[in-house]
Amino acid sequence: MKKASYFKDKLYGKVYEYSKKITSFRQKSTGLIIKLGLNTLFGVLIYFSFDLFKKDSDKMFFPLFIAGAIVISLVVNLLWENKEIKKLRRMQKTYARSFILLNDDYKLAQKDIKARDEFLSIISHELKTPLSVMLLKLHNELNNIRSASLANFSVHELMAVLKNSEQQIKWLSLMINDLVDISLITTGKIDLQPEDTDLVNVTNQVKQSFSEVLKRKKYKINISAQSPVVGKWDKVRLEQVITNLFSNAIKYGDGKPINIQIFKSGKDGKFVIKDNGTGISPGEQKSIFDLFKRADPEKYKQGLGVGLFITSQIVKMHGGNIKVSSALAKGTAFTVTLPLKK
Repeated sequence: MKKASYFKDKLYGKVYEYSKKITSFRQKSTGLIIKLGLNTLFGVLIYFSFDLFKKDSDKMFFPLFIAGAIVISLVVNLLWENKEIKKLRRMQKTYARSFILLNDDYKLAQKDIKARDEFLSIISHELKTPLSVMLLKLHNELNNIRSASLANFSVHELMAVLKNSEQQIKWLSLMINDLVDISLITTGKIDLQPEDTDLVNVTNQVKQSFSEVLKRKKYKINISAQSPVVGKWDKVRLEQVITNLFSNAIKYGDGKPINIQIFKSGKDGKFVIKDNGTGISPGEQKSIFDLFKRADPEKYKQGLGVGLFITSQIVKMHGGNIKVSSALAKGTAFTVTLPLKK
């Protein structure tokens, strides 16, 4: 099976390269040169025929008449064949272009399928691991309760297990919400509920929700905002955007200060968040907002890698845009631009 697939791909590649040659400028130039050469040759033959006819018209008339008839017949035939050839070549070029487009679509589909398979593998791992840990701890605690007397029963241990289970359930809930959002985005079923929303106020609320994480990881976040930035935005979805960018900055920020700027720029509101961490390579920056992409997946294995995709799609739904600027070991800056009124 693998051998057959190898030869099929090899043949497919050769036909693809041939199709590209068919549509190339070199092919057109070669055909034109051949046609010019043939026309020149016929012209020379006709010239010499007339020249001989002038020198000895009586002897050469009949052969020249036959030669002329043959030449005219050949010219007419060539003109007809040339018309058919042109038609066939137009069809050939059309098919060649179609093949090239199909080949490009095929390669893109293969790339997407590979990314999807990797994503499904990540999902199965990310969903299975917390469930396995949670079930194992609950199972052990149930066995302890069944086998131990009430005198040896530890409320502290039970609370620790329940607290851990709560954290795992919250984590699972977040991942499931991300999967639901992807489904809604790809099917175009997300409905925004725009209202007067202050970007500065939402950012401060998100910062407060990360207070324990920031304290534990010793992060310092500086928010610079001269005045409220109010626009017609979906407050819940805008909070989701800022939360994802906060989470990303904390994840890759290496514990260094994170700076946030919020300001008005003409008819837009701008949100800029910059960390001073690992940075993103130029190659990864090109696809960082794509679905199923994660920066440095070998180092940061936790998570589904869909946060920035969801973020970029929500921003686009608001009529805005998001850009990334980064350099390795120098940090990363995300700039979100949102129209104040849509």
